Amino acid sequence: MLSHNGTKVLAPVNGVATLTADQKFFQIKQDGSWSTSSIYQFKSYDFSSLINAFDEGALASLDIVEMPLKDYFLKFKSNPSIQIVLSPFSRYQHLDFEEMILTSMKEAYSSFIELLKTTFPKVEVKNFFEIPTLKFEHPNGIPEYFLHKQFQWDVKKAKKSLQSNEILYLGAETIYHILRKLYFGEPFTKRHLAVFLVDRKGRMDLEPRQFFLTNGQSLAFIPANLDKRYKIASFDTVFEAIQPMDVNSLGYFNIYEHYAITLYEKLPAVRKEFSCIDCLECNQYCPTQANPFQLIKGKIEEFDKEKCVSCGICTVYCPAGIDIRKRIEEVV
Repeated sequence: MLSHNGTKVLAPVNGVATLTADQKFFQIKQDGSWSTSSIYQFKSYDFSSLINAFDEGALASLDIVEMPLKDYFLKFKSNPSIQIVLSPFSRYQHLDFEEMILTSMKEAYSSFIELLKTTFPKVEVKNFFEIPTLKFEHPNGIPEYFLHKQFQWDVKKAKKSLQSNEILYLGAETIYHILRKLYFGEPFTKRHLAVFLVDRKGRMDLEPRQFFLTNGQSLAFIPANLDKRYKIASFDTVFEAIQPMDVNSLGYFNIYEHYAITLYEKLPAVRKEFSCIDCLECNQYCPTQANPFQLIKGKIEEFDKEKCVSCGICTVYCPAGIDIRKRIEEVV
């Protein structure tokens, strides 16, 4: 077990630990295998034992970037005026964790809801699970955008509520791993990796494919067990800057960074940037009306960075191929 920047990393098997290139996380390269067959077992917790369980299980928030779950909960220990928000979506929504929880972890889910109510008796729990009309559409998995949509708050207020710890926000993937630790005794050493396929014409096969992998596990099995036509891979989504790699050089599974992988039959075409054609598509598709068009025009002061949630939609829809996302990163 290692600790780095306040985050614990657990190695479920023998292995070699090194820092990732960005010096943020330890990367564990497995030397062995590990499997479990845990069953649900109810256990009572108070705030102290809950925090200890998060610490022992090396749980991290998968909604609030780079936030150990122990540290996140401690921010709300003595604040009775908070709200707890349970979202049925994960930050990246690579898999339907709400369905997974409600079908195979229903008893643990119910126990956790009651645990939140007893641990925070004066706090309102806003649970958005089990609402049939609530459908995912990017960027609903981004916490500040979810609050913006569900509470009809402006994005600035949603961001402030998270930054000032007025809202304890738990997305579905985070809850999934909380349940595994609290009621199945499983620490955060495994995570789902969703797999998508894109053919030569750029058409994506959305048939559900997923692996539940151990941190540090070699990813060499992926190309070995899939159609040999898929030669290029990327851990990035269409809303991010795609960094392609040879499918035979995937390396090892990083539990903090890897959640989905897309395999391509051929290298995705690199979009050449052209001059802005004043079509205003970026503004039309921007879900928060942050006015990215003015950023392209060099009028930085007219781009409302407080409204921007860095969802990447403006870049995806820009017909001139302008990487608006990169320009946003320079000013946000």
